[in-house]
Amino acid sequence: MFVLNRPEKLNALNLSMIRNIGPQLKAWDFSTLAKVIIMKGVGNGKFSVGDDILDVLNKAKARDPDALYFFQDKFSLVQMIATLQTPYITILDGYALGGALGLFIHGPFRIATEKTIFALPEASLGAFLNSGSSFFLPRMDGEIGTYLALTGSRIEGIDTFFSGIATHYIPSSRISALEEKLIDLESSEHEIIQRVLEKFVEQKPVKYVAFQKDAREIIDRCFRYDTIEGILAALDREKSTTWTRETKQKLLSMSPTSLKVTLRALRKGRTLSLVDCLKMEFDLIQKFLVTRDFHEGVQATFLNKPRRKPEWEPKNLSDVLDEDIDRLYFSHLAPNQLTLAARKDLRHYLHARYSLPTEEDVRLAITGEGPEFRLEGRLKAEEDIVSWFVNGHKGKWGVKEKVLDILDRKTILTEQDGIVWKS
Repeated sequence: MFVLNRPEKLNALNLSMIRNIGPQLKAWDFSTLAKVIIMKGVGNGKFSVGDDILDVLNKAKARDPDALYFFQDKFSLVQMIATLQTPYITILDGYALGGALGLFIHGPFRIATEKTIFALPEASLGAFLNSGSSFFLPRMDGEIGTYLALTGSRIEGIDTFFSGIATHYIPSSRISALEEKLIDLESSEHEIIQRVLEKFVEQKPVKYVAFQKDAREIIDRCFRYDTIEGILAALDREKSTTWTRETKQKLLSMSPTSLKVTLRALRKGRTLSLVDCLKMEFDLIQKFLVTRDFHEGVQATFLNKPRRKPEWEPKNLSDVLDEDIDRLYFSHLAPNQLTLAARKDLRHYLHARYSLPTEEDVRLAITGEGPEFRLEGRLKAEEDIVSWFVNGHKGKWGVKEKVLDILDRKTILTEQDGIVWKS
């Protein structure tokens, strides 16, 4: 078990912590004695509030190369976690913010509790996402990943499970017993770990899956555009509600430069491998470390008392031209390139079957495009669709609720063809 133990900083990650974690994980992964690897945090913040952004800023100001070594070493750790052979379990019993994502999101087992709080505040700091965010977020259902990255909105508790951030939802009161059970295991088979985790989950009734239906449909309609201006215009076309107004206000409060670079990177990340996403992020981070917005965002948020609203430069979205984003961030490489271990890459998560089914999984079943359905044909009835996924996930709790939610939003029932996917 590895414990993040920097409670006075809510387990904010620094270079020393990253360099302690990497060698230990590597040793456990090669050891035949280590059957599982558990990652957790201590203190009131529990898991981690993300990167120690103040430490990064101070080192960047001093031209200390450790500002960059932090991300080099961290991204190497991210690659290692994504390709571990030993089952890797993270317990997100509290804050799981920003750059902390790199320690859990690419692993096979991610446990949320009622205390879990996930958010990506980078755009509010004039910064940029990292740790493979540009790989994971575009692979979330619909435009949830885009919405979370651009607005910095929080998602908490059981909603992190249904949205795909976590793979299991277990009450905080059961975590100690779960840890004891996992530590006593004599098997390193992922399937056995999955069965153990399922015995501890809380099967609680839910009114909605991650997002209320109206909000979720607006997210997909509005955040599908490839420009921030397009997203804002789409929000303006929606019926004005408290949710749409707050969402628009969140976007307008962010660094315009961060928003545009983040959106561009997310769209590029759709087709890139994890290693290519990490290389892109490492390149972009170097460019952000010297920007005024990054220094201003951190200063206004963490150093000024009371906290003040950052003064971005450029201030308005209209002053941040797409051609300038291309020229400054995507048309040339930064001086330093990311160095990672060879032949350890992935385009799809190796253990996705331990998560809830995705919208794409359900679409393939309904359209018959999935390889499993080419011989026997597609699934047409709600009962058959739900049963197929519940059985395929070996009775995993949450599968039925997730599939029914997808069917409600994404399909229509016809007399002739049964359930069909909306075009």
